[in-house]
Amino acid sequence: MKNWLYFLFAWILYMIFHESIHALVASIYGEFNSVVLNWYGPQIIFITPVAERISDIKWAAISGISGFSTLLAGYILYGFRKRIYHVKSSHIRGILYYLTIVFLLFDAVNFSLGPFFYGGDTMGISTGLGIAVWKIQLIFGVVLVVNRELIVAFMKSFGVSSGNILFRPWISKIHP
Repeated sequence: MKNWLYFLFAWILYMIFHESIHALVASIYGEFNSVVLNWYGPQIIFITPVAERISDIKWAAISGISGFSTLLAGYILYGFRKRIYHVKSSHIRGILYYLTIVFLLFDAVNFSLGPFFYGGDTMGISTGLGIAVWKIQLIFGVVLVVNRELIVAFMKSFGVSSGNILFRPWISKIHP
């Protein structure tokens, strides 16, 4: 049960971090309107409706910086995996464990698979940069596969292993 609570707490921290950066960047560009709380978490509402957005770097920044920030935070946490492993508090260690996984995984999924289901940040990046959605999805599909490998190595460094294909290395034997 504790693991689910750690995961839930990590997910909440991720949502706060991710959406706060959307709000901050949107405020810088004068596009922040409000925050709506949905069943799955907060959503930032912008002033300009989606249908009226034109190719402008601000939309790439508003949509993309939050995802890049969470991925960067995930890579930083991964870099500190040995220190996380030695954190004395099992609660803090558990939260940091799941936070690392969530930060490495969620926005890689958001950018690569999100447009198939809900659009999301990839559409804003596409609009802002004036490039095809599939190109962004392809790039972040590769990021997702690489991050999955990092997550498997990260889990292994904590002594977590599984015979499940999702939790075994696919590409190489990455050593923690």
